[in-house]
Amino acid sequence: MHSMTYSAADHLARTALSSPPPHQGSSHLLGGISGGTVLVLGVAAWAIIKLRSNGTGAATAASGGRGLIRALISMSKGIGSAFGGLYKALRAVLRFVGGRELWGKPKSTATFLGAGTRLTTLTDQAPATALGSVALAPPKVSLVKRQPSPWARKTAAWLAGYHGRAERALDVTVRTALWTARTTTRAYKATRTAYRAVAPVVATIARTLGNWHCWPYAARGLARLLLLALLAAWLIPAWATWALLAALTAAGLLAALARRLVPTRPGDDAVYGPRLWVILRQDLKLPEDEPRERWLHLPQRLSDPGARIVLRLPWTFRGSELERQQVTELITSRLPGEWVGRYSFTGEECTAVYTHKPPATPKVEPECPEMVDFFDPEVQDAIAACAVGEVVLGRDQHHNIVTRRLDGETPHWALSVGTGGGKSTFNVSVAVQLIAQGFHIIVADVKRSSVKPLEGIPGVYIYNDPSNPQDMRAAIEWFKEEIDARSYVKNRNPEIEFPGLLLLIEESNEFADVSREWWDDNRKTSKDEFGPADRAADPIWGEVASAARLGRFVRGNILAVFQDLRDQALGGKGLRNLFRLKFMGNYNVNQWKNVIGTTPVPESVDKAGRMMIVEGNSHIWVQTLYGPGSDLHDWAMQRRQEQGFDPAAGLFGTPPERSAERLPSLLRGLSRDDAASGPLRASEGGLEDETAGRLSHNGPGVTALDGDVTASRDRLRLIPGEGGQEPADDPTAPPELLPLAEVARRVGPDQGVPKYDTLRQHKARRDDFPKGIEINGKEHFTVAQIVAYYTPKENRA
Repeated sequence: MHSMTYSAADHLARTALSSPPPHQGSSHLLGGISGGTVLVLGVAAWAIIKLRSNGTGAATAASGGRGLIRALISMSKGIGSAFGGLYKALRAVLRFVGGRELWGKPKSTATFLGAGTRLTTLTDQAPATALGSVALAPPKVSLVKRQPSPWARKTAAWLAGYHGRAERALDVTVRTALWTARTTTRAYKATRTAYRAVAPVVATIARTLGNWHCWPYAARGLARLLLLALLAAWLIPAWATWALLAALTAAGLLAALARRLVPTRPGDDAVYGPRLWVILRQDLKLPEDEPRERWLHLPQRLSDPGARIVLRLPWTFRGSELERQQVTELITSRLPGEWVGRYSFTGEECTAVYTHKPPATPKVEPECPEMVDFFDPEVQDAIAACAVGEVVLGRDQHHNIVTRRLDGETPHWALSVGTGGGKSTFNVSVAVQLIAQGFHIIVADVKRSSVKPLEGIPGVYIYNDPSNPQDMRAAIEWFKEEIDARSYVKNRNPEIEFPGLLLLIEESNEFADVSREWWDDNRKTSKDEFGPADRAADPIWGEVASAARLGRFVRGNILAVFQDLRDQALGGKGLRNLFRLKFMGNYNVNQWKNVIGTTPVPESVDKAGRMMIVEGNSHIWVQTLYGPGSDLHDWAMQRRQEQGFDPAAGLFGTPPERSAERLPSLLRGLSRDDAASGPLRASEGGLEDETAGRLSHNGPGVTALDGDVTASRDRLRLIPGEGGQEPADDPTAPPELLPLAEVARRVGPDQGVPKYDTLRQHKARRDDFPKGIEINGKEHFTVAQIVAYYTPKENRA
């Protein structure tokens, strides 16, 4: 009995001693407690049996002593393992309740009550794939042409060979496809509507849970307790009440900390600082263990206006221009914005402070004035101070008066100005200044309206009938003959001086077309006894080119307006090079390239009177002079009278006479003019016949050429001035209301009424001007009303 008890106890002790120690590491509390209890009970049982034994021998005693030592060692290890497991379990419970990470290191900078930002590990060299290397990225465009799959080719072949088979199947397929598309669209719209309502809530919850590591520790602990309480209430019914109370309490505390759950956005110092310091430390030759906070300070918001980057410099930093440039380039390239540094090497610490580069002051280009009055006193003084051939053009961008000379290197000028650019006013302002200097003016004006203010001025010869282009050609040929005569005389008497002679060609490209058509219709096409046939090319531009080359020395100048100054359009005579001074306005890119031919093309300023003077390689914007046409006419007439101008003086010949003006074809037959070149007579059939323009002659019901006509019929003349004596006005008839232009035409200056341009200015500027009656949006006046206004004020300016 004793031996059996001893054997069992000894076996139990040996089993306990030979059992391996519990696992180290993350042991649970129950495992630690159970292992320690078994060891203690085994050792106690073995000791009691040994004490009760009386018949043991020496060998047995020795063996029992060694076993006791091993048992004590095992017991101490079991107790240590139990306490270790208990500590780790308690530590895990505290970390769970405290909201800390259950394993691993912290993943954010959060504190117990403050949210944090995620921690990122930085390396000196990131792998190329992480940097989005272009070399490792797949090509965006494949150079291998992909072939369609076999089923696609078979389907295409079947469709190509389809000739009306399986109509019903095709119809069902189409209807099914349409129904599927409609159903899918409805489902998509319904899903999209539901998503728009739920998405903000789901996105907010997901964003909040996604920032779990950035929550404060207290919030994380409360969330864990809340989940644990809900789990206990679900699994253990006896704990349901206390678990729900704990869950409600945790939920309330968690709601109170909800504002702190949103992680703080990392500042620019946390985002850019570590990355910048890796490179900057190498450039400053600092040890790797130097903390960034001692050398580099970045503001939390680099975009703030007063943001400052402070960099402490080591004593070994020499501050050369190259070193400063390297640091500046690094900061500018790695940080948003542009930065400028201020270095200081005096005092205890050498520093570099970088601030935002101040915005560049916008460069405001000076503007030309909106309008330059021809009669401005300063402009008039400049005109009076001009030498012969010098002309005031206007004011430049600095509001300085600009003058140029029709002499020297710029004896001939060319204009390329779009419609509404003010070229007609420019031509008149130049012409009247030359008139004041004693110039003779020859005008070829296909446009007919460009030089109206110059009409009636002595020494001005205007040829503006497009139906008689031979008159314009004759004027240009006479200009060339006058240049030849002056050159001949100048060659024999170099001291002689001639009065200026200006040839003004308006709309030169249109004149070129009209002149070429006339030449093609009238040139001699075959040889006869008087000489060979005429050339097919129009020779008039050869005359212009020759006059331009020879006229410089004898005061023969040309002012021409072009739309296209290419040589091919003007006979290929090299006229572009003869006009060294050019005026550009309201132009487009093609016009600039055709006329000037340089790049880049400056931007056009589309304003009336705004022109660019191109002289060689210099470009100057100028606002040209402006003045009312009637005032310019009066100013030029006054200068002619002061000069005592003789139109025949200084000329070797007489300008050609103008041909009789012919009415356009649509106006012929609307008048009774008996002249052979005038309009035809109209029928006597009454008002309807005359206004309809039926032009049968000498037929029934038509008045003979030498017959009389009635007074009412004479009043139907449509061409002003061709109606003969008008009948006396009816005193009982109401006064006739007329536009201001018609009033000026009827009365004229002989009754004290100025011209229409002056009338229009007085109407706009004078407060006491008669008030008209508005008809169809336009004011109308009576003749007596205007005559009465000017009768007592004949000397009014």
